Order: sequence, then C-alpha cells, then structure tokens
Amino acid sequence: MKNESLHQDLLTQLNNRIPQHSKLVTKLVDLLHLEKMAVYRRLRKEVPFSFEEIVAIAKEFTISLDSMLGVDARTTLPFRYQSFEADNSVEIDYLLLEEYLQAIKDVASDPKGEISLVTNLIPQLLYTGFQHIYQFYYFKWQYYSIPANQTIPYHEITFPDRLVQIVNDIFVHAKNIKTGYYILDSRIFQDFIHDVTYFNSIHLIEDDDVPRIKDELLRFLDYMEAIAKKGYADNPANKVFLYISDTNIDTSYYYVDTQSSFRFALIWSFIFNSVLTYDEETLRMMKHRIRSIIRTSTLLSVTGEKQRTLYFDEQRKIIEQL
Repeated sequence: MKNESLHQDLLTQLNNRIPQHSKLVTKLVDLLHLEKMAVYRRLRKEVPFSFEEIVAIAKEFTISLDSMLGVDARTTLPFRYQSFEADNSVEIDYLLLEEYLQAIKDVASDPKGEISLVTNLIPQLLYTGFQHIYQFYYFKWQYYSIPANQTIPYHEITFPDRLVQIVNDIFVHAKNIKTGYYILDSRIFQDFIHDVTYFNSIHLIEDDDVPRIKDELLRFLDYMEAIAKKGYADNPANKVFLYISDTNIDTSYYYVDTQSSFRFALIWSFIFNSVLTYDEETLRMMKHRIRSIIRTSTLLSVTGEKQRTLYFDEQRKIIEQL
C-alpha cells in the first residue's frame, strides 16, 4: 500500500471516530504531544504521521493496523476481540457496528445463508426493532463499562441518529436471513425483569420508565409468538426455528454459515462485546455444540402448539410482575 493510501485510511478512521474536527485536533495534540499546527499539517496531509505516531493512534483508537496495511485478519488471527469502547468512557465505534451490519447483510443476501444463535439474553437480532429493550441493554452495558461516577441513568440515554439507523438496518436485514435457528435460555425474560427491578430500586431507572419497558416487553413477546406460529418473520421463504433450551445456557454465541463469504462465529460477552473467530476447527466445534443443544431444547416454531402456548403464557405472567 502506498504511503498516501495509508495516510488517507488513517484519516478516514480518525474522522469516523471523532467527526468534530476541533475535538480530533485536541485529542491528537494531547496524544502525540505535538503543537496544534503540527497536527493540522498532518490532517491536511502536508506532513505524514511517523510510524511511532501511527502506532500510538492505532492503540488509542483501537484501529487495526492489519486492515490499514491490507492484511486480512480473517486469515491471520483465529480470534479477534470486538469492543464498542473507546477512551475512558463509553462511545460507539461506528466502524465496528457498520462491519457487523455488513456481515448481517452478507448473510441475508446469501441464498443459503444460515445463522444459529444460542443466547441467555433476549436475542439481539430480534429486539433491535424495540427501542426500550435495546436502550435497557445499552444502559446495563455502560453501567458495567465506565466508572461509577460517570454512570448515565436509563432515562438520560439518547441515541444519535446514525446509531438509530444502523440498529434499524440490522433489524430489517436480519429478517431476510434464509434460515435462522434461535435457541433461548428459558429464563431470559425472568432475568430481564429481575435486572429492571434492581436498577429501579437504586433509582437508575425511574418509576415512570418501568411501565414503558413492561409494555414493550409484552409487545416484543407478541412479536416473538407471531414468528413462532408462522415459522418466519416477514417472508415465508426465510425460515425461523425458535427453541427454548431445557438446560441452562451459560454463554451467548452464534455461528454464521454462508456460501458467498467467510463463515464465522461470535462469542458474546458484556452484552455488546464479543470475540470473533474464523478458525475452521473452532467453527466445526461450535456447529456441533449448537446441534447438541438443539437436541435438548423444545421447538416452538409451527409445531408444538401446546408447548408454545404454555411458554408464552408463562412469560406474560412473568412480565406482568414488573
């Protein structure tokens, strides 16, 4: 890669992370210990960043040097940690989110694209269309990700338009995946209600917000039940197999299989963070594990009408306790 291309790629990634030019300049002045004019010359491409400066920037902004140099991490790293954190506060890494959205689009456009999801949380690919559920998970994630004196109460959280658009796009494209297997822990709604109740008790969720969360949970449950009854979300050609595990699920992860692009798996941690792998042996093991969990789960989609009715009735009773 030519130096000019490397420099331009670095500037693009910096601007994506801090679009406000003045804030970016201030950040680079502090990080690189340069005068403002020296930073401006680098941003105008009059002077290239030194190797030491590039390394410092990549480390601070979690920018992949491999990707900047044209090296495909999928062929060089068996695992890669995915994080939305930056600096000492919670910020959104839009490049990472857009990479995730593109992966969902790739699977959805593949005529034989398949996703198998095992989760002890409400499944992200289904709830992204429900603001209060997404907002609660974001609130909980940031609560554990930043110092206590910087905690943002639930009602003060707002999402930038760019984030809202990405989340909505994920929701739309996920419904176009040809085949989806969703294996859910039986306690996902009970655990969600428990957490909302706890944060309400310490006044990080206001009393007025509780009924809003409750109403949306009930609407989401209706949405989930409709999918289970039909066996699809919007298009009958895109099948959804919804299972409830009869054993406890201790980790959330999913496996993606495609013909037209790389297969991969994500192991979720800390709600929005994950470990990504393209390693073939790990993928084989993951696929086998998911098939084994399906054997110890109850299918709610299309068949099993009695079990499906009992399950959703029980979840409504749990949510009504909120």
